[in-house]
Amino acid sequence: MTAQPPDRKIVRGHRPRLQHQAAERPVHPFLWMILYLPFGATTGFVSVTIGYTARQQGMGDAAIAGLIAMTLLPHTFKFLWAPIPDTSFSRRGWYLFSNILSTITLISLGFIPVRSSTTEVLKLLIFVNSFAITFLGMAVEGLLAHVVSDAQRGAASGWLQAGNLGGVGIGGGFALWLAQRIGVSAAFTIAAVGLLACSLCLLKINEPPRQRHESAWDAVRNVVADFWNTILRSRTGILAMILCFLPVGSSAASVLFAAMADRWHTSADAVALYTGVLAGIVSAIGCLAGGWLSDRMDRKAAYAVTGVFLALVAASMYLGPRTQAGYAIFTLSYQFGSGLAYGAFTGFVLEAIGRGAAATKYNVLASLSNIPIWYMTQVDGWASERWNPGVMLLVDAAAEIIGVVLFLAAAYLLLRSTRKTAAVEL
Repeated sequence: MTAQPPDRKIVRGHRPRLQHQAAERPVHPFLWMILYLPFGATTGFVSVTIGYTARQQGMGDAAIAGLIAMTLLPHTFKFLWAPIPDTSFSRRGWYLFSNILSTITLISLGFIPVRSSTTEVLKLLIFVNSFAITFLGMAVEGLLAHVVSDAQRGAASGWLQAGNLGGVGIGGGFALWLAQRIGVSAAFTIAAVGLLACSLCLLKINEPPRQRHESAWDAVRNVVADFWNTILRSRTGILAMILCFLPVGSSAASVLFAAMADRWHTSADAVALYTGVLAGIVSAIGCLAGGWLSDRMDRKAAYAVTGVFLALVAASMYLGPRTQAGYAIFTLSYQFGSGLAYGAFTGFVLEAIGRGAAATKYNVLASLSNIPIWYMTQVDGWASERWNPGVMLLVDAAAEIIGVVLFLAAAYLLLRSTRKTAAVEL
């Protein structure tokens, strides 16, 4: 999942030969949040700023959902080019190149009027921006894996996730707040240049030389072999794969919160606050809570709990008051549930992938986990336009419950088959 909607990522790996170097030149964990901000913030610009603006221009919910889904599309199959930043150029170079391209496309988006006649142009620019930002994310993850010591990796990963989810809310909310005062084009230009300035943090990162040369094809082949052995041949790994295609924890309704705000009589500044700054803070807290939960109970059960929580919040928002106060309470609760799901997802998947090429295997699963976010964004948008946002919330809640049931059924069947196999061997 992505935040993007936010991506459910934590970088792990084992590079013992680099630990001494990392200890000599420690990197403050806060820098990883700054470097990763563009990854989350660009999604926030589309889902919050463009989503709200499109609604004000009279665009339908399905059309708005189509725009937002376009920013998710490259993240569903980015594992296909994941080895490129690891095998060519330098990671710092890839970061700078992708951030410059992202800045150009964001500024261009600001100058395209948001209306039905410009939908195709907007989709193209959103896709290019999202494609570029995948390389930025991979560059940061690769740098973290090679620069940070094992003792510092947990803190660095936590700050990285804060940049991802926090960037979605804070970036989108800040851009919307600016757009209401100085216009969309000026707001996007200022925000895009600010994200480009995040590249200055690269000056504090000493990227080590590559230890050995490996072609992109060799990297793909090695990852496929490792993925087959550790994921597709284990019960937990198969469950992780199944989970990637189910709508559990997709929290897709959140990308439509800005577009549906007028139905809850909520002002633009309130939208910027509740789906922006506060949403970023609350979802980050939810991530920490989800990780804590997955360490204290069966990780499959923990993830199922997050799906039920999101379903309850969505149903409660349907039943609750259509006021600005109700909007604030339920959207922030949903954002907390989203973070809860991301944290629990991370805990379960990290258990499944083991070590080896952990970062790349996680990247594959994280890519696939964006598929239900993509299709549920489309489904929720269709339901909202076909009926209304209230019915959309019920559809979203039903999808969560159905996903939980299918996930638990798959877990039960796989566990049962494993026990039968063990009994036969005995």
